[in-house]
Amino acid sequence: MNFKFSRTKCYPAAAAKNRHLCESLADSCFPISQGPSASRLHELFIHQFCDAYTCSGKQKPFSRGGKEQSSFFRLAAGALILVLLPVFYLFLYLVQSDMKGRTQELRRISKAGWKGKPS
Repeated sequence: MNFKFSRTKCYPAAAAKNRHLCESLADSCFPISQGPSASRLHELFIHQFCDAYTCSGKQKPFSRGGKEQSSFFRLAAGALILVLLPVFYLFLYLVQSDMKGRTQELRRISKAGWKGKPS
């Protein structure tokens, strides 16, 4: 299924301004001159966040269509939990009821069998 969420208008000037602000934020947070890890983070930030500020019709990095796939896995995980949770509690109930049947009657030792304190 391909859902298309269209806006009424896209303003190229506003998109360019927001992209410029996003890129300047990436430059200040992850300067390329600070080494390879900062450079990778800079490129990742640009790709994940700044590329979304465009008026072209290409797919955006965090589009709403990505939620379709994850909702199936959440539904499957929820169903699995709903099935396994009662089985777990049933197991605990059966173990507890079995333990109650095995309890021993404890008797107090009479004082006659005890030795008194030496005086």
